[in-house]
Amino acid sequence: MKYPLILILLVGFSYCVNAEDAPLPSPTQGSTTNGPTTITSDSLDLNLGKKLGRKQGIFRGNVTVDEPRFTMSSREMTVFFAENDAVQSLEARDDVVIKRKDGSSETSSEKALYDMTDKKLTLLKVTRQPKIISKDKTVFADKIILYPEEDKMLTEGASRVMLQKP
Repeated sequence: MKYPLILILLVGFSYCVNAEDAPLPSPTQGSTTNGPTTITSDSLDLNLGKKLGRKQGIFRGNVTVDEPRFTMSSREMTVFFAENDAVQSLEARDDVVIKRKDGSSETSSEKALYDMTDKKLTLLKVTRQPKIISKDKTVFADKIILYPEEDKMLTEGASRVMLQKP
């Protein structure tokens, strides 16, 4: 099933480890950042009613996010909405893989959180370290925090960087 949903927050997932070599275009540059974001999954549970608790959509099974700059896959994803139905945050779980369409990086994690307020993507270790692979380096850490709009990355816990010749 396809569930179209415009998720501007997902632009944040397009962070590139080698941002100094290929800076992210701003949302107003070119057509690479324009266009819909489509989430495909085996099922969707959507709760937008105020009486039923927190507004959220839970996508389950073969979740794929297709966005102009990247694709993301996971087994499950929860999207949380504010009172005005704007996307507030999301949590992707189980085999989260984010690939930039330009081929410059691939991110894998067991769990990924994106907070719209702080514009922060957090990749978390459950049983194995998340990693970011680019053309010239691979980063592993217990926790990787990305600030895509600032081209900034922080790691917490055990961290390792492997440098490769391009």
